[in-house]
Amino acid sequence: MRIAKGLILLALAFTSSVFTLSEGRVTPLRNVATFWCVAIDGRPNLKNDIDNLCRSGAVDCSPIQPGGNCYQPNTDDFHASYLFNAYYQAHKTCNFNGDSMLEQNQDLSTPTCKFVR
Repeated sequence: MRIAKGLILLALAFTSSVFTLSEGRVTPLRNVATFWCVAIDGRPNLKNDIDNLCRSGAVDCSPIQPGGNCYQPNTDDFHASYLFNAYYQAHKTCNFNGDSMLEQNQDLSTPTCKFVR
């Protein structure tokens, strides 16, 4: 049984939460870190990245459209960050042709636009 517990805890060590294992039950204790996939400011291909993500249907682009909750601020940096993070939270990859990076505990949400966790 000790080996099984060790394997479970080892597998969970790569998540962003701390867990306990007691009587065969895994319980989250607290959130250690949250990661956000954000655009690198000023990258020249952000508009193409936005267009490609929206065209692919991999993320919901309606929030960054005019009138959407995440339209303001109306910048490619902000819109790309919103979409990159939405994609990252669903697929756990933050690779957008060198235009993105993972940030720890950097929530770019605004009062009207909540970034997915």
